[in-house]
Amino acid sequence: MDPNTIPEIVNNVSSYNIASTQTNTLLTVVLGLFVAWVAFQQYKLSRAKFKLDLFEKRYVVYKATQKLLTHVLQKGDVDLDELFEFRGKTQDAIFLFDKKIPEYLNDIDGKVLKLNTLRDQLEGIPKSDIRSELCGNMKQLLLSITKELPKLKVVFGKYMNFKEWK
Repeated sequence: MDPNTIPEIVNNVSSYNIASTQTNTLLTVVLGLFVAWVAFQQYKLSRAKFKLDLFEKRYVVYKATQKLLTHVLQKGDVDLDELFEFRGKTQDAIFLFDKKIPEYLNDIDGKVLKLNTLRDQLEGIPKSDIRSELCGNMKQLLLSITKELPKLKVVFGKYMNFKEWK
């Protein structure tokens, strides 16, 4: 072997090692960026899934309220079974909304329970001033409950809006 070729071979091997190191570094950076991008996409997906799950739970509360109000407005009355079903489906509202919604639901619950109580009091009372007063109270309560159904979308709207999910 020619002694002049040895430095040339060493020089070529050295150049190869530098190029290999640079390539490995570049691949590591590219792989790291890809992993970071995938992690960010996973974060966005998890966040969207959380919002969807929260929406679904809130929607159950909204629909239960809508169902109760619609029933009361159609029948002018409510059974305790329907009220208990409403309570069962809305009991988690305290964890899903700020305090405004649970207070609103308690207000509706109170009105509907009072309506049920007035109906029970009317049974068996003959025509009299007391019956007329109870009927008047029941009418006022029904008018008050009637105003709640159109307000429902406004009250729940800020919690059910998909536009804020971006």
